[in-house]
Amino acid sequence: MKKEIAKILITGPFNSGKSTLIEFVSDEQHTSNDVETTDELAQFKALTTVSLDFGVLHVDDTLDVHLFGTPGQARFNFMWQTLSKGALGTVFLIDSSNQRAIDEAKQMYQFYRETSTMPIIIAATKQDLSSAQSLASIATTLGVAEESILSCNPCLKDDSKKVIIALLELIIKEESVSEAFF
Repeated sequence: MKKEIAKILITGPFNSGKSTLIEFVSDEQHTSNDVETTDELAQFKALTTVSLDFGVLHVDDTLDVHLFGTPGQARFNFMWQTLSKGALGTVFLIDSSNQRAIDEAKQMYQFYRETSTMPIIIAATKQDLSSAQSLASIATTLGVAEESILSCNPCLKDDSKKVIIALLELIIKEESVSEAFF
């Protein structure tokens, strides 16, 4: 039996956990293209993604999910649309412990809402840190319902898989709703 392949975009601002999520959830060796962080963001982490991260999640015997992670820095935003081509949906990660990241997430999220109609699941990372903002606060900042944001520790495969499965369920739900109108 041939497996179906679904392309999912993993995006969000710098240091939100995109590369980590792909690394820990992938069932195969993941690929990343990181270089040394050389600008003011170097204080937050040593390496940054400049082109893409890639991994594969084997959901079951019939479905593989190919995960394409975008660079988080706005200077690489030309990759955001390039990598979204053919994607069925987006996991949008937000570092909930850093106000700079949350402000950046608001602008980046708005960009995705304006340029794409694909379903988006928002996942707040670093919720275990004392500086983390609540899901309600992040929802208010982004202008979305609190129920549309999940908490996710990208270092935990089950947590990351839960977010990807939630996105797949949203894609199926939206697809069945749109088919009902045609």
